Amino acid sequence: MISDVADADSGPGPAETRGGIDLGLLVLRVVLGVTMGAHGLQHLFGAFGGPGVGGFARALGELGYTSQTTLLSWITGISEVVGGALVLVGLFTPIGAAALLGVCANIVYVKFGGGFFQKQGQGFEFELLLAAASLTVLLAGSGRIALDVNTPWRKRPLSFGLIGLLLAAAASVVVLVLCR
Repeated sequence: MISDVADADSGPGPAETRGGIDLGLLVLRVVLGVTMGAHGLQHLFGAFGGPGVGGFARALGELGYTSQTTLLSWITGISEVVGGALVLVGLFTPIGAAALLGVCANIVYVKFGGGFFQKQGQGFEFELLLAAASLTVLLAGSGRIALDVNTPWRKRPLSFGLIGLLLAAAASVVVLVLCR
């Protein structure tokens, strides 16, 4: 039976196992948060050689988004930066991970027809990996090495994760319906 309670005193086994899980979640959160945050900075400000809002809006147009591409660029960039930062430090982790999952789900959907592997920007394997990492953090929670350590969503990650999953799915559908 799947348990949704992540009590600090109980876990899947010995303290080393629980510590390994917490350390693994920390590594996953740091890599995911930094990667998505950096993409957001590229999209918003042109950092790290990125396109900035205007260039990202044009790229969204090339991917088939037909309306509100500038607004969508801002929403996407802010979701990546804020969601990445929240996941990175483990604060309001379900919200941050849901935001990242929503962004990744949209791009996987848009790039799906181009095949799995990256060829001239058409593949979706990188975004699928980021979506899987976001979903993992969303459903597993932040772990004990996080600012969320004493919150209800850290103690019941599956329940809050499923709510976040529904929110991410709803946001993705709304974006696809309104902007494509």
